[in-house]
Amino acid sequence: MIIVAVLVGYLIGSIPSAGLLGRLWGVQLRDQGSGNPGTVNALRTAGPSLAASVLIVEAAKGYGAVWAGSLLAGETGAIEAGLAAIAGNVYNLWYRFHGGKGLGISLGILAGVWPLVLLPVLVVLVVAVIITRSSGTASLIAIAGLAVLASVWVAYEWPTGGVAPSGQLLVLAVGMALILSWKHWRDSPLRSPSPP
Repeated sequence: MIIVAVLVGYLIGSIPSAGLLGRLWGVQLRDQGSGNPGTVNALRTAGPSLAASVLIVEAAKGYGAVWAGSLLAGETGAIEAGLAAIAGNVYNLWYRFHGGKGLGISLGILAGVWPLVLLPVLVVLVVAVIITRSSGTASLIAIAGLAVLASVWVAYEWPTGGVAPSGQLLVLAVGMALILSWKHWRDSPLRSPSPP
């Protein structure tokens, strides 16, 4: 059933919800702004109402993937379906495997399997944005921070609000880092530093 959970998670994650919502607002997110079908580009091209709608729907997809994976294969299914949903969002079948950056859907996945880490991760993300003034760099810092938090949570066996504080959290954190990091690295100034 793990394989079924992964397939279901990928299909849920690959639903082109941001593009569909953009059309309702009269915006082609893949042709405007950064070309990324995600919350930040929605904010830049059409304002906060579209951005909020994209974020909510993306998070709901992540939560739904976790829920479906849990029904199919328990905690392991929830983690694997969540990771597959991120992969479906980032490497989207409907966009020829060029999708979003996966942050919105990741919030929904964390809300489903590890809700008590959401606040620390969001604090790290906001502080990193303020300091670096780069959403790409801040995202990389938050992704690295999640891996550190997973190690601490497992070591001290703190409650997660979702799955057991076991090695599954490390699988989730490392898996998210592997799937998400490239696009955020590509779009961060760390990859192409500005000349002095």
